[in-house]
Amino acid sequence: MTDGIDRAGAEPADVDASARALGARIRELRKRRGMTLTQAAREAGLSHSFLSQVERGLERLSMVSLFRVANALGTTQQDLLTEDPPERPAGSYHVYRQSSESPVDAGSGRVAVLAEQRARFLPMIFSGSYGDDMWWEHAEEEFVYVLEGELIVVFPDAEVALRAGDATYYESGIRHRWRTPEGATCRVLVVKEQQHN
Repeated sequence: MTDGIDRAGAEPADVDASARALGARIRELRKRRGMTLTQAAREAGLSHSFLSQVERGLERLSMVSLFRVANALGTTQQDLLTEDPPERPAGSYHVYRQSSESPVDAGSGRVAVLAEQRARFLPMIFSGSYGDDMWWEHAEEEFVYVLEGELIVVFPDAEVALRAGDATYYESGIRHRWRTPEGATCRVLVVKEQQHN
């Protein structure tokens, strides 16, 4: 084996630090794209004062708002949620500890990203309850495995109920949305193909 990164020694998850880091990535990318705060906020359908607070780590984005900001900046949610990896030799490995997760607000739940930005696949843990209020359609292929609870994946022509131990996979461009039974929560492992910009 070659050099590896083990995050066992990392400080416990600092939610404020993760909000500041996400805000800094959004600000850096917005400036790199030559966009003003007002332009980016308008494109994302947010107020410029709210986006300013997000960039300073004072407010959090829901997954829907994160999706809109990513689209406005010409990138993906995954690129905004993950940090640039340190330089490392080929063949290195990575260990992620629960104590080093920095979960992000996902509306009525949380999402913890378990890989670095340039990973080929992005594993994430979603936890919480979900309503089927928004259709998602993206360029990444996606694998969903239910760890706990029940998740209903809604496609345009079908609904698939998944319980702990069940999984589904869908190709890019497939419209879908999630929901949980009323009053229920779930924990779901999602592995997405990375699209780098």
